[in-house]
Amino acid sequence: MIDPSVVGQSHLLVNTGIARLAVSRHERVTLIAEATHCDALKQYLGPDISAQITFVPWHRRSEIRKTIRQVIAGRQFDQIIFTNVEYLLFAYMVIFHWRASRKPILWMLHSHFVNAVGPKKAWRIKTLMKWYLLFRTSERVKFVVLGSRIRANIEAMIGSLARPGSIISIIHPVGIAPLTEDRRSAAVSASRTPRVLFIPGWHALLPGNQELLSNLERIAPEARRFEVVVLANKFEGANNKKTFLMEYTDRLNQIAQAEFFLHLPSDPYRLQASGAMMDMLLTGTPMIGLRTDFGEELTGIIGDFGYFFDDREGLLHFLRSAELDLAEVHRFQANLAAGYEKIVALSQAQFDAVIAS
Repeated sequence: MIDPSVVGQSHLLVNTGIARLAVSRHERVTLIAEATHCDALKQYLGPDISAQITFVPWHRRSEIRKTIRQVIAGRQFDQIIFTNVEYLLFAYMVIFHWRASRKPILWMLHSHFVNAVGPKKAWRIKTLMKWYLLFRTSERVKFVVLGSRIRANIEAMIGSLARPGSIISIIHPVGIAPLTEDRRSAAVSASRTPRVLFIPGWHALLPGNQELLSNLERIAPEARRFEVVVLANKFEGANNKKTFLMEYTDRLNQIAQAEFFLHLPSDPYRLQASGAMMDMLLTGTPMIGLRTDFGEELTGIIGDFGYFFDDREGLLHFLRSAELDLAEVHRFQANLAAGYEKIVALSQAQFDAVIAS
């Protein structure tokens, strides 16, 4: 298992998830990742799972190829999984080390296609060259995306460039245990104003989302149906990458103290999964926000887990005037509680099918 890019606690939930899936089916797992990311994975996987993994940290980006070469030299693994794609490293593996894995090397795609089609011709040509590199230079690779809708959307975008069966889906796995019952999301009560927490994500706020928050601030305190709280999400840099400064457990505890989590995505999540949505499985916190493709897929698996709207006008109207049905909110919380185990079981079944193919 190799992550060539993230640092610290970035991609923590998905990478602990992949590590747990791998450990469940292999006696020994070797994991190559940036040093602070290795530390975070050890912390959140716990000693029992970590004891089954050999962690091999890299400290500078210039060390990645050398570290991989040292680990795989003269050996063949049952399966090699890259939990992120970097194009030059992809070419390096295809040319020099494709025999290191008995089965086709798996490469996980995240936001690689979100900004695929730019307005300039040079951008589109560069994108086409990247797609050709990924999907036509080797038959000894497969690509993993974190949802079946994502797979369908990517296949529709790239058309005949994709070889049949080269893109496979595993629902976004979760490798961290949910909060205990006494720490899970606050119970909604008719006697107090529900707290709605918003934490800005990885990307900058879209102007429309910023305007929505400003409109919520202008509601007179005595007329507010919800108490909207914005918690700053700070970042720090390492190895030319940024990572979250807030400890992941602190983030979960903050979310769990709210009755709802406000979901204002930066894109419709047609081509990538939403880690923020998966966090709700750990805290049991229903969402209020904009509808996304990934959210619809998750709803199809675990059931309704919040109030979602097609546009900001509908969302703003709800936040201004909603009369909550407490029984409905409790059903959202129950679906999230049961949904954790559903996602664990489904991701394991899909992972098993991938490594058996």
